[in-house]
Amino acid sequence: MSSRKTLLDILSQRYPDFSRKELSAMVMCGEVMVNGETLRFPRIVIPEDSIISLKIKDYVSRGGVKLEFALKKWNIGVAGKVFIDVGASTGGFTHCLLKHGAENVHAVDVGYNLIDYSLRQDSRVLLHERINIMDVKELFPEPQAAVVDLSFRSITGAASHILNLVSEKWLIALIKPQFEWQDPDKRFRGVIKDKGDLLRVMKNVVDSLWEEKAFVTKTLPSPIKGRKGNVEFLFLIQDSEDKCREEILERLKFAVKTL
Repeated sequence: MSSRKTLLDILSQRYPDFSRKELSAMVMCGEVMVNGETLRFPRIVIPEDSIISLKIKDYVSRGGVKLEFALKKWNIGVAGKVFIDVGASTGGFTHCLLKHGAENVHAVDVGYNLIDYSLRQDSRVLLHERINIMDVKELFPEPQAAVVDLSFRSITGAASHILNLVSEKWLIALIKPQFEWQDPDKRFRGVIKDKGDLLRVMKNVVDSLWEEKAFVTKTLPSPIKGRKGNVEFLFLIQDSEDKCREEILERLKFAVKTL
């Protein structure tokens, strides 16, 4: 028998892009369906394995908005391609790729039952749940490229492995500074507010990626901050260097300065 939790607690687990206040408001506004029924009480207790979907205008999570921003800014077409979505979670990136014409998406996540029900039912989505991307050796159909949104670990050490899984050797990664923080001399409470600290974290990420032959070729700040207020960045990462590291770092410096 499935364990039971409040609807709000389950939503917070499955949709980490939204704050509890935002999720509570969505429930009370009738924007949450549980097992096909609209529920309006955030504290109602339901089975933890309930089928939940959100009535969100564009994407199942804000991740879709972030990825779409990068695709448009960098003029990247995804139609007809097969992708890996690493750290798929609710499926915002997957949803965005499908809406822009991707043929298939391998949705990979160490979690289980996180992806939105509408995507779970979509035959174009190939689910790989309870799977660590570092354990994946190959996928079929073969993916051309990847999108990455990792939580609770750094992109460094994973990027080169992911590039080896895709035929076109490029990926778009959402870089969350709170998971890249490496300064043991400073007390860290999960949000990086100082621009100097933010720039140092981003520089360390670029340098570390360069060392593993995963080259950052484009960067831009995400149009939406993380749930707790962190400024996030989108990186285009490839296996070949078409811009010097100093140019990328200067662009990051300018972007952070003008936040």
